[in-house]
Amino acid sequence: MKRFDLAAILVIGITLILMIGVVGLGSCIPIDVICQAPDACAEVSPYGAMTFSFTQPVQPDLVEKLWQIEPTVAGKWHWLDDRHAQWHSLEPLPVGEPVTFRFISGPAGQNGGTINAIYWEARVRQPIIVGISREENKQDLFSFHLDAAGIATRLTRTDGRVFDYEPAPDGESLAFSVRNDQNGLDLWIVQRDGTGQSMLLNCGPDRCSTPAWSPVSNELAYTRESQGLTPDSPPGVSRVWILDLTSKQTAPLFSDAQMVGYSPQWSPDGQWLSIWDGAKSGIRVVNRGSSETILLETLSGDTGCWSSNSQSIFYSQIIIGETGFHNVILQANLSKGTIETIFGGSLDREGLSLDYPACHPAERLVVVAAQPNIKIPGRALHLLDPGSEEEIVIMDDLSKLPGLYSWNSDGSRLVFQMDQLTGMENDIEIWTWDRASGEITRIAQGYKFPKWLP
Repeated sequence: MKRFDLAAILVIGITLILMIGVVGLGSCIPIDVICQAPDACAEVSPYGAMTFSFTQPVQPDLVEKLWQIEPTVAGKWHWLDDRHAQWHSLEPLPVGEPVTFRFISGPAGQNGGTINAIYWEARVRQPIIVGISREENKQDLFSFHLDAAGIATRLTRTDGRVFDYEPAPDGESLAFSVRNDQNGLDLWIVQRDGTGQSMLLNCGPDRCSTPAWSPVSNELAYTRESQGLTPDSPPGVSRVWILDLTSKQTAPLFSDAQMVGYSPQWSPDGQWLSIWDGAKSGIRVVNRGSSETILLETLSGDTGCWSSNSQSIFYSQIIIGETGFHNVILQANLSKGTIETIFGGSLDREGLSLDYPACHPAERLVVVAAQPNIKIPGRALHLLDPGSEEEIVIMDDLSKLPGLYSWNSDGSRLVFQMDQLTGMENDIEIWTWDRASGEITRIAQGYKFPKWLP
C-alpha cells in the first residue's frame, strides 16, 4: 500500500473519530429553555401565549411531553422551527391569579440531548381597554387601565388615519387599518405598549379592513374591497381574504370570485369562520379544514357570536308581524344542524326587540341589546341564560344607546360604548360592567369602539 493511501486512510479515520466524538458530546450537552418575554415571563396573557427558545435543535413531540402547567388547561403548540416554539391556552386563565409552568427534565434533543428542568412562576395580567379617539376628524388608538379610568395612553401614531382595529388573542399586539394616500386602507400592527408600529400589508387603492386574528394559527382574516372605478366612486364588492403572518402571503378565502363577504369572525377553536354575506342576506359559516359552508339566512347584517365550545352561533332575526316587526335571537347548532329561537318572540313581550348577541367566553350566557319599544330608540343591556331563561339587567337607561359590547377573556367584565340620543361624538362614553358586583363604571369620554386587550 502506498504511503499516500496510508495517509488518506489515517485522515479519514481521525475525521470519523472526531465526528463520533462531536455527536456523542452533543448528546451530553444539556438543553436550556429560554422564555422569550421582556419580563422573563413573570406576567402572562390570559391565554398564556408564550414563546420559548431552545439552545439545541429539539424534537417537538418529545418537548411537548415534558411540558406542564398549573392550573391545568388545554393548550396548543405552534413550532416556528426546531429551536423555537409558541404555546397558548385554548381556554382563558383566571385574571390576576398565579400560574406555574415548567419543563421537566428528559431527552428531547435531535442529537439525544436532555432538557434541563426549569420552571416559571407568573401572574395572569389584568386586561386593558383600547378605544379610538376622534378629534377634528382624526382617529388613533389609545389604551386605558381599569385602575386609572380617564387616563389615556396613545398606542398609534398615524396622523389620525386609523379606520378600525382588532387586538390579538394573546394581547401582545393589535392589527389596525390605516387610510393611505391612494384612497385605500392598509393593514398595520403595533405592540401593546405602542412600540413597533409597522405595516403588515400594503393594499394600495384597495380597502383592507376588519382584521380578525385566528386563535390557533398564524393567520389574519380581513375584508378587502377593490378600488372603485374612479377615485370618487364607492369601492367594489367586498370579499374576505386570509393573510399568513409568517410568510406575509395573502389570498382570497374563496377561489370563487362570486363568493362575497364582510367582517370575518373566528370560532374560539379556530376551525370556523363566520362572515356576513350581503348578496345572500345571511351569515356564511366556513370550515377552514374541510371548506364546508353553511348559510344562515337573516336580515340582521350582523355575524352574531360564537358559543365558547364553537358548536353554535347566536344571531338576531327580524320577525315581521301584522302591525310591526321585532328582532329575536336564534341559536344555530352546527353539530346538530338545528336552528331554534331562544330569546324573544313570546306573545306577552311582542314589542321587545333583541339585537347583537355577545357570547360569554366560558359559560352559556349571552348579552343582548333590548329595545322595549321599537318606536323609542333607547336600549337596555340584558344578560340572558338560554337554559334557565334567567335575566339580569345590566343597564336600562333608555335615554342612551349602549352598543359595541364585549367580554374580557374570563367573562368577569363587560365593556361597552354608550351613545347619547343627541348623536354628538364628543358625548360618546366607554363603560364597563363588573359581573360580580353588578357595578357599571365610566372609563372614558370622547372615545369609541372599545375592545379588550388581554
